[in-house]
Amino acid sequence: MDYKKMLEEKKRLSEGTDDKSQKIMEQVIRRVIAGDWNMTPDGTKAEKAGVQTSKDRGPRIHDMMRKEFVSCDEEKGILTLAFEVEEWELNPNGVMHGGLIATAMDTTCGMLVRYLSGKLGASTISLNVDYLRPVPLGDRLLVTARVLRIGRKVANLTAEAVRASDGKTADAAAAVFYLGE
Repeated sequence: MDYKKMLEEKKRLSEGTDDKSQKIMEQVIRRVIAGDWNMTPDGTKAEKAGVQTSKDRGPRIHDMMRKEFVSCDEEKGILTLAFEVEEWELNPNGVMHGGLIATAMDTTCGMLVRYLSGKLGASTISLNVDYLRPVPLGDRLLVTARVLRIGRKVANLTAEAVRASDGKTADAAAAVFYLGE
């Protein structure tokens, strides 16, 4: 199902409800950020949907990186999250480690594609990151993910990371996700 058809179907299914799909998307993303990672796109617990979870495995990078919801636009396929740069995330040069920048971009793209596709098993096939400017301790990295295409099995996205301190683009990425079963 292509992206536009999927949105039309979501709108059709939500007709007659008081909740707007935009608000539902924001609520689900906020709950995921708050640590309830195992949410299905309709906002129910994955355990109830029969999906295996990772609750008992201990803290994950998703939990360790401080992030917050900034904005989303379901119709345009856009999600923006803010990541605080902390001491433990620094490389030997005293700026955010490139691997954690990639993780922030992958996390944002992953949340977006998981929500829009309805596939809990969405996983990264490739993530190509261009590192343009350093991101210092104490700054915030604003990561905006955009869907280019969601197909039956694969989704293509882009992401841009902007330093909150000066509004300059720090990093850019292209991502491909496998949508799973």
